[in-house]
Amino acid sequence: MKLRKYIDCLNVDEMTAYASRCRIAVSYLRLHVKYASKDPSVSLIKSLARESEGNVSLTEVLEHFGITETLAGRAA
Repeated sequence: MKLRKYIDCLNVDEMTAYASRCRIAVSYLRLHVKYASKDPSVSLIKSLARESEGNVSLTEVLEHFGITETLAGRAA
């Protein structure tokens, strides 16, 4: 699942719990993580994947932040 879609699917309590597990503020999750407006640390990248409880892979987190190419991007 794409990271942005995962965040959109969370209700307020789930989003608060996810942010807490990732050790970030909910506002940071909603603004900077969801829209990839800041470069994340390696530990945050790992936490976002791990704490999604299998919903978002590490590869999907990396793609979300533009750190790796998507399959479609490589074909172009």
